[in-house]
Amino acid sequence: VWIQTQFISAVLMEDQLDLLLLKSLEKKIVPQQLKLVRTHLTLASFQGEMQHFHVDARLLSFPHKKEQKLTIALVQLSGVHLQKDGSAVPGDQPFEAVAALFVALYALNLLSG
Repeated sequence: VWIQTQFISAVLMEDQLDLLLLKSLEKKIVPQQLKLVRTHLTLASFQGEMQHFHVDARLLSFPHKKEQKLTIALVQLSGVHLQKDGSAVPGDQPFEAVAALFVALYALNLLSG
């Protein structure tokens, strides 16, 4: 039962991620999201681990509030709790999930470019 629950949870998260990526592509905010996630990964690599950090709040500044909420939700699916002011608190092991998000955004950016 536990394995089945974990599988269902993973599938639901993947569906949510796909939907958020599609919405990001439609709203043409993928390049800005890519910069945000790249900043996150760069900070993590310099610090040697994922810990509380702060990203440039301008990377969370969008013309519409929905775009900001969409971006925060997308990053939170990778296990990082991001706030509107740019402060972030990673979950247990978010590095791999954030790296995967970076690859997905990078690929979308290339394909849409």
